[in-house]
Amino acid sequence: MPPPKCAKCGADMEEGFIPDEAYGQRQIAIWVAGEPEQGFFFGAKIEGKRAHAIRAFRCTKCGYLEHYALGSP
Repeated sequence: MPPPKCAKCGADMEEGFIPDEAYGQRQIAIWVAGEPEQGFFFGAKIEGKRAHAIRAFRCTKCGYLEHYALGSP
């Protein structure tokens, strides 16, 4: 996917990512299908659900952010 143009001002957007930080680790944030469910011990239950890595784009002019969840994590 080529970088989109900004939906707000039409300028170029640059790709980046939003890290998911927990327990001293940095991972790529993911989108998970369905309603959120509390896991048995900590956090959200995601086993058996569709998940996709989140791609983030930031406008180089106005700072607007867009997020996409395409493909596999």
